[in-house]
Amino acid sequence: MSSAAIIMMVLFMVVIWGGFAVSLLTLNRHPDETSGILGEHDFATDEVLIAQEVR
Repeated sequence: MSSAAIIMMVLFMVVIWGGFAVSLLTLNRHPDETSGILGEHDFATDEVLIAQEVR
């Protein structure tokens, strides 16, 4: 492999793994249960949502 190819490979590996690390840190700080449209509203609890399921 040429030096340019190795540099590009390392650059894109840093971009991909860096994005993965940032997404893990963000998910750790803001878990799915407290983010999004519903967030921590009273009507978004497990009990209320299970009661609304069609059976």
